[in-house]
Amino acid sequence: MPSDADAPPAPKEATEQRSVPQVSTQDEPHVPTYRLVGEVFNAYLLVEVEDKLLIIDKHAAHERILFEQLKARLSSTDPSAQLLMIPIDVMMMSDEVSLVAEYRPELEAIGFSFTTARNTVSVSALPTGIEVGAVGDMLCAIAERIKTGTGSAALTRDILFEKALYQGACKAAIKAGRVYAEGHTKWLVDQLMALPNITACPHGRPVAMELSHAKLDHQFERS
Repeated sequence: MPSDADAPPAPKEATEQRSVPQVSTQDEPHVPTYRLVGEVFNAYLLVEVEDKLLIIDKHAAHERILFEQLKARLSSTDPSAQLLMIPIDVMMMSDEVSLVAEYRPELEAIGFSFTTARNTVSVSALPTGIEVGAVGDMLCAIAERIKTGTGSAALTRDILFEKALYQGACKAAIKAGRVYAEGHTKWLVDQLMALPNITACPHGRPVAMELSHAKLDHQFERS
């Protein structure tokens, strides 16, 4: 199970702030020295690292981080889950409920626990790192993506579920335009800096734009 150090700090008490769901890692990856300069438009984080300025799309970054963590859990023997005191009922079409039941092994592997009825999935546990309020949208997005892909013989079960995780991670990721506590934005940058090969979200959108110190000097005609 993840340690307390893997989780982002608790959000401050403020009505305009929302907490960022935690994403745990089993190892302690190297995080290069950086300076979080700030945020613009409640959407982009400005980060100084070495001789570069990174402009990070916080939604795209969190979406990719969530996807990588959920995907890794598919091959884990110890799913990381958070139990709910009161189950959450998610309403779906009956055929989508059937697909959720069919993909129970994969969903349980990433941390879900649930029962199904004709038009309802009752969730009693969800993956660590997923905000409770995102459960309904996430499960519905996964079910919808599986349903739309079942007609393609070229998609194996593994690939189909992986594509469904794309949509699920998108629904569960933090949203642009919302204000989050500074500790959570720093945690998000830490996670991203520890995964230097990540350049795009699961849908292919860029995670960050990079400007070199030399490029900025050139733009301002500095020698």
